[in-house]
Amino acid sequence: MTHPHREFNTDRVPLGYLITFRAYGTWLHGDSRGSVDRFHNRYGSPLIPPNRRWRQYNERALKRSPVKLTARRRATIEAAIRETCKTRQWRLWAINARTNHIHSVVPQTAIRR
Repeated sequence: MTHPHREFNTDRVPLGYLITFRAYGTWLHGDSRGSVDRFHNRYGSPLIPPNRRWRQYNERALKRSPVKLTARRRATIEAAIRETCKTRQWRLWAINARTNHIHSVVPQTAIRR
């Protein structure tokens, strides 16, 4: 169903940034879902493709078991993100800490290039 009366951002300029990071060991490079790194993380760019051998290598390289974020850890992470946004004078649009990853959203004006 289309809604012609609604505006849609088609100019490829992000309105905000979804900042997501994973808990240690929960989504390794080579994973079947694909991955990103500091060289492959631009808006609209493709993911790093799955690679079973690379994933297995990364599993063996883990120094400890993957981390599960408990309720206490999630609260601490959310507080740290809120504090960082306050310190940098960023408006925090949304935040959600899960058991294995964290999402936060800030406006595109918050990140200076």
